[in-house]
Amino acid sequence: TRAWYSRCFSLNNFQGSTSSLFVWNDMNEPSVFDGPEQTMPKDAVHSGGWEHRDLHNLYGFYQQMATAEGLLTRSGGQHRPFVLSRSFFAGSQRFGAIWTGDNVATWDYLKISIPMVLSLSVAGITFCGADVGGFVQDPDPELLVRWYQAGALTPFFRGHSAKETNRREPWLFGEEVTAAVRNTIQQRYQLLPYWYTLFYWAHTMGQPPLRPLWVEFPAEEDTFTMDNEYMIEKQALKILFHSCVGACVSAWRDDYLQVDRQWFMLRGLPEITTLLDCGAKLSGE
Repeated sequence: TRAWYSRCFSLNNFQGSTSSLFVWNDMNEPSVFDGPEQTMPKDAVHSGGWEHRDLHNLYGFYQQMATAEGLLTRSGGQHRPFVLSRSFFAGSQRFGAIWTGDNVATWDYLKISIPMVLSLSVAGITFCGADVGGFVQDPDPELLVRWYQAGALTPFFRGHSAKETNRREPWLFGEEVTAAVRNTIQQRYQLLPYWYTLFYWAHTMGQPPLRPLWVEFPAEEDTFTMDNEYMIEKQALKILFHSCVGACVSAWRDDYLQVDRQWFMLRGLPEITTLLDCGAKLSGE
C-alpha cells in the first residue's frame, strides 16, 4: 500500500507541474469526525488481523514516510522532500516537519506552545512548531504580534487558521502591527543560515535546536521546572512571558549565563525577550 501511495506522487501524474512539490499530510491520525473517539474505533481490523489499537500511532508515521519517499522518487533524488504531518511517531523526524495540531487564539495556547515544542525537541522530533495566531477563534492585534515573535524563533514557523475565522493578514491590523510582524519575519530570514546549521547538527549529532534550560544548565535545579524559557543551541536565550524584563535579564546574567560571556538583548518587549551571546556566530559558519 505504501509503495502504491508513493507512486501517486509521480511527476507523470501531474502534467504541467515541476519536480518541486511540497506536501501537507493533515488529519492523518486518522481523523474520523463522527466516531466516538474522533478516530478509527480501536477494534477496527487492519490487514494481517491487527486491531487499530495496536497501529494507531503508526498510521501517520507510515503516511509521512511514503510521502517523503514518493517526493524523492518524483525528483529523481535531486530535491530534499518537505512533508508536513499532523500525526507522528518516534522516528518521524526522518521524514519531515510536524506541528502541534489545532490550537486556539488565546494567550493560554500561546503559553503552552512553548513546553509542547520543547517536549517534542528533546524527544527527537526537532522540526516542530505551533500554528501562529491560533487555528480557531480570532486573535487580537497584540496576541497576533506576540505569537509571530514567539513562533519566529521555533524550528517550524507558519501562520495558519481555520477558514471560519476572520482574515488576519498583518496589514489588516494597521501599520504598527504590520511593522512589528515585518520586522519579526525579516529577522527570521536573517537567521535562516543559522537554522540550517542547527538542523545539520540535529541530523548528524542528535542535538535539538530548541533546548530546555536544564539541558544547558544541568547543575541548576531551578531550571528543571522552567518551561517558558529555552535556549536556541547555546547562543540565544529566549525568555517568554516575563513582565519584569530588566530585573529578569539582570538575574539571568548573574545566575545562569556564563560570567565570561557578554550577552545583549536582541529584542526586548514586555512579554518576550531574546538574549544573544555577543560571541555567537549566527551566520551558519
